[in-house]
Parts: sequence; C-alpha cells; structure tokens
Amino acid sequence: MVSPRPLLTGATTVVALITLTPAPAPAAPSAHSYRVVDLGTLSGGDGAATAMNDRGDIVGWSTVASGARHAVLWRHGVITDLGVLPGDTDSSAVDVNEFGDVAITSFGSDFLTRAVLWRDGQLHDLGTLGGENSVAIGVNDRRQVLGTSEPAGDMPHRFLWRNGVFTDLGREYFYEFTTDFNNAGDVVGGFNVSPQAYPCTCVGGRLRDGVLTQIGSEALGVNNRGQVVGTANGRAFRWQNGTLTDLGTLGGDWSRATAINDRGVVLGQSTTTAAWHPFLWRNGVMTDLTTRGVWETDSIEDINIRGQLVGARGNRPVLFR
Repeated sequence: MVSPRPLLTGATTVVALITLTPAPAPAAPSAHSYRVVDLGTLSGGDGAATAMNDRGDIVGWSTVASGARHAVLWRHGVITDLGVLPGDTDSSAVDVNEFGDVAITSFGSDFLTRAVLWRDGQLHDLGTLGGENSVAIGVNDRRQVLGTSEPAGDMPHRFLWRNGVFTDLGREYFYEFTTDFNNAGDVVGGFNVSPQAYPCTCVGGRLRDGVLTQIGSEALGVNNRGQVVGTANGRAFRWQNGTLTDLGTLGGDWSRATAINDRGVVLGQSTTTAAWHPFLWRNGVMTDLTTRGVWETDSIEDINIRGQLVGARGNRPVLFR
C-alpha cells in the first residue's frame, strides 16, 4: 500500500449536503415513446453502445468472430471496426466528441492497457505517464483526452492529454474513480478527502484547475454548462453553482443520476416500489422510461442534446430515439 498523501496541491471547497434544495415545481411530462433501433454488430454478433455525440455518432464495442471485442463507431447506419493497437487483442470505445474523435482503451494479452485516440481513420497510442498502463475515460471538443495512467512505480494518476502533451492531475487514490469531464476541463468522479482514512473517505466532487469541490456522495456526469449529476444520501441530484437539487425517485427510496445533456436533461435509475427502473428527469419531472418503450433490463449509457439514448438490450447495441 502506498501511504496516503495530500490529493491536491490547491484548495478544497466543501459543499454542505445536509439539506437538499427541493426540485422545481413539476411541469407536464412528455408522452414521447422511444423507438428502439438495433445498431448492428461485427461478425461476433454481440455488442453495446457506450456513448454518443450531438451529431448522432455512436461508439462502443462489438465482438468479432474470434470472440474478441473491438471498438466500433456507428455513423449513418454504418458500423466501422476501429481495431486494436498492434499486438493487442481487444479494445473498447468509451466516448466521442463533436469532431468524431473517439476515445478508446486497447487491451493486450499480457493484461496491459493503453489509452488510444481514433482520429481521421487512424489509431493514436497516447502512451503513459511513465508506467506500463493507461486507460481512456473521455474526449471533449477541445480534443483533450481524459484518462488514468501510472507513473513508474506509482499508483494511477488522472491526466488530460492534448496534442501529445500530458497534464498530470494528481493521484487517483484507493477506491477513487473518474467518470466524466466537459469542454472546460472540469473532471468529476469520486475522491478520497481528508483525513483520507483507508480504504477511502469517499465523496463526489468536481476537480477544476487543481481545486476540488465536494458534491454529493458520488459525481457521475457533467455537461458543458457545468451542471453535475450523481447521488447524495442515496438520491439522484443535479448540482449547479453550489446548489444541489434532489431529483426525487420513482416511488422507492433510492435513485442515481448517471448522465446529463447540455439542456440539463438527466438520465439515471430509480427504485419503484418493486424494482430499479431507468428514468429521465426534465424540468422537475422524473419520467419512468419503462412507460416510454424502454425495458427494465435495458442498459442505458448516454443521452445527447436531442434526447436520444444509447446502450444495450441483452447482448445487442441499441439506440432509443
């Protein structure tokens, strides 16, 4: 175990979480019902969509005949195999920006991983911070790639990469995680804060210019307006400018917000009186997506500005539009 050290060199801002601001008064929910589109797969027949941009480009993975997973891009109904790095066996795409750049992690048979950027038909190995591994988490419209990598002999660090230059954002300590970032470079996830008890004094937070703002129990998504979503005290929230709004539930005790588009529409899951269901939250109204053509067992990963959703139904990649 590496002895805990201060997480950040900058200040830490703490947001009180004792009382959540009530959600705005409900507006009439949309009656839109989603049409489910099977995106198709490579020769292996399995796959999942993980992210999409506002233009409608979708990325994820699909299996080839050998059973290996390859990163793929779906554009205008056509699937493109983005491949793997030379000598590697598998890859998976995790994000796509408005230029069509795709963030990918490539996996070797030796269990080593590399963060990769696919741009203009080419795979670019981003390298590492000095160790053996790197992992891609996202790519924004400034063409920055967010990821993690170990410097030689150290635990993973968060990083931003752009045009071949790494910016080290500091260690990702035990049980911390990194989930998303926006065009301003705001990074959200889970952070181990003082007194940094082992394994983790875990909180959600936003990292901006070396300063951590504590937001909820876990921060899972951020949009380009700086709105953050996640969970606080077991309930989904949307945070903006220091105000944490409780999004409510679908009748049960728990909810979790996982993604948000640039119109402030939130995607997540909530308990009903019987089970977990996917939801959309818009203008103070939480809508159970199982009443709009989505199945309880569907995996919903992302939402774009048009309100389209991507994910998987069983072992098939799907678009909900």
